Amino acid sequence: MSKLAKAADAIEAFIDWTGRLTSWLILVLVVLIAVEVLLRYTMSFGAVWAQELEWHLLAVITLCGIAYTQKHDAHVRVDIVYQTFSQRTKDWMELFSAACLMAPMSFYFAWLAVRFVTQSYDMGEISADPGGLTHRWILKSFVITGFTLLGIQSIAMALRSLAAVMGHRTGARNAD
Repeated sequence: MSKLAKAADAIEAFIDWTGRLTSWLILVLVVLIAVEVLLRYTMSFGAVWAQELEWHLLAVITLCGIAYTQKHDAHVRVDIVYQTFSQRTKDWMELFSAACLMAPMSFYFAWLAVRFVTQSYDMGEISADPGGLTHRWILKSFVITGFTLLGIQSIAMALRSLAAVMGHRTGARNAD
């Protein structure tokens, strides 16, 4: 196995770990929703903070799950034209899209989000709703985390595609 593929494997192991960790938040979200619905309909009790926490957990799951979804090639892609290309052309397209589009854009979005988060922190942003959550900057920091993870995964895709273009086919790209 080439050094490029080994580096991609190491990066993707980290992305897998973050994806599995993030998946536990889905269980937390389901339990939170179930408890909130149960309390609302049996005791007429609801809390603004609990509903906001649901939204925030969904945002974190989405942001941190993007890279994992990309790693497992589980994203939506229009394959009408792509499927007709040779494997070599697909490898070149993956290399170009990962190295020249996805990674730079992901890291740029993460960089832009730093100001977004620091503004929220500096102003002590809280929920506008009475009884809502405080420390909004924590939620907003996951924009940085999510796009950074996607950028890192894009680097792994570029490394794996470069290895394939150089003739070192690994087959691990879509392996679960």
